[in-house]
Amino acid sequence: MQSKEGLKRGEHRCCCGCMHVRAGAIMVGLLHLVCHLLGMLILAYLITHPDAMPKGDTWYSLNYNGNDTTRGSDNCVALAITFFTFTMTLLMLYGAIKHRAGYLLPFFCIQVFDFTVGCLTAIGFVSYMPNIRTFMEQNPNLPYREDLMKLDPQYLLLICMALFFIVMIIKAYFIGVVWGCYKYITSRNLMEVIYCPDTEALLPPSYDTVTKMPPPPPYTPATET
Repeated sequence: MQSKEGLKRGEHRCCCGCMHVRAGAIMVGLLHLVCHLLGMLILAYLITHPDAMPKGDTWYSLNYNGNDTTRGSDNCVALAITFFTFTMTLLMLYGAIKHRAGYLLPFFCIQVFDFTVGCLTAIGFVSYMPNIRTFMEQNPNLPYREDLMKLDPQYLLLICMALFFIVMIIKAYFIGVVWGCYKYITSRNLMEVIYCPDTEALLPPSYDTVTKMPPPPPYTPATET
């Protein structure tokens, strides 16, 4: 079991030892907080201004047939989910700042779920990759479509998989930072319970307590028998 001195020496570090895991978890939470705020603002704008994004625009909606299938209800659901994860991010930040380990677990579970879904998405993406040119031909509004069509399919697959693995490695590292912060806070709170002295037992009794105590018995000299 670690001691308080071990915790203070910085055994819980991240970012190649440049940052404490608690500060790293706070940075991760702030990054997610900014992304969620931007996402909610964009979704709220699309809900209140449904004609702001032209129909068929790839940045707004894409499917394999090239049709626009996004509806206002989909944006409302996305906004609700984003707000839920935004709330979990706030809880994580509160827990990291106030040393409440339990508040980090909901955000950690969301991270693990997102990582799992990303891995499953990668499997589907690789299985669909041989038809990537067909997908691009069916979506004329795809950003950089002409440049992507000029690339070799194998080279395009390599680029996409490299970008995906970089993103997944970053997500896995963020998961490790949050988990490290959870273990640090748990150890810190446990050390405080173990090493916290009972200061009240060491203090002398108060004046009121002393005056209310019964007086000692009167002194009686011992008589010789």
